[in-house]
Amino acid sequence: MFNKKKKNRLLKIIFGSSILTTILILVIMISVLMMLDFFGVNLNSDILKDNAKYSDSYKSSLNKYLDKGYVPLSRILYFYLENDDLTFDDLYLLNLNEETKNLKTIEEVCLSNKILYNMSACTSSQIEENKEYLKVNNPIFSLPLQTNFTVTSHVFEERIIYNEVDNHSGWDLAVPEETDVFSVCDGVVESVYFTQKENTTYDISGNKNGNSIRIRCNIDNKNYYIYYGHLYPESSTISEGDEVTTNQLIAKVGTTGFSTGNHLHFQVSDDFGNLLDGFSLINWNN
Repeated sequence: MFNKKKKNRLLKIIFGSSILTTILILVIMISVLMMLDFFGVNLNSDILKDNAKYSDSYKSSLNKYLDKGYVPLSRILYFYLENDDLTFDDLYLLNLNEETKNLKTIEEVCLSNKILYNMSACTSSQIEENKEYLKVNNPIFSLPLQTNFTVTSHVFEERIIYNEVDNHSGWDLAVPEETDVFSVCDGVVESVYFTQKENTTYDISGNKNGNSIRIRCNIDNKNYYIYYGHLYPESSTISEGDEVTTNQLIAKVGTTGFSTGNHLHFQVSDDFGNLLDGFSLINWNN
């Protein structure tokens, strides 16, 4: 036990000779704790774009559970970056309302699990700071493919393709060639751009453009531009200027353009050219 003399000496060191030193120590400790995410995680575009080390785990969860509904990477990383003992599979299912196949609100997720509830991520201040990345999905689209597919690349995935580094602009959905492709919404065809007559990959064709269709859909007075890429040669069933309806057949899957195998590139953007997460707009309950 400390005797009185030792106790007074300790108090003098801490509080007596240098209040500024004590404050400096506290500031350093807080800074270190913040670096270690002790106070939770603040998501931002840089964190979400620097995702190469998470992509394989995320795609594994997607391909296991997508039939139950869609959970964006931001929801999983929000918890995982604070506690990496949590698995992507567990976090995927914890964030999902399997009855509606939609995201739970972040508050519902926090209340559903004791471990999550006690995390900094579930404090009201953390939720408020990250609310832009924690929104519930807006299910206004149907699926572009009406058959089982494998997600080979997710939106904004950090990757290297043909020695080029980028963050992927959409979703790559692998299926056999000539699988039917459908319009995800009512809209107007803005372009039907077919440059390849053979269904060959880029390393054979040397053609980056390939075959594509772009459709503009106006929903609740907001425009969405849906781009379908790598389409099968001469498979388009529509022309520029046509009006299309939800679930209308528009083309077939190929591997034309900047592609390594048969898959659909599904991409969504807004009036300002901003890329959107197309999966967050799909009604997975249909």
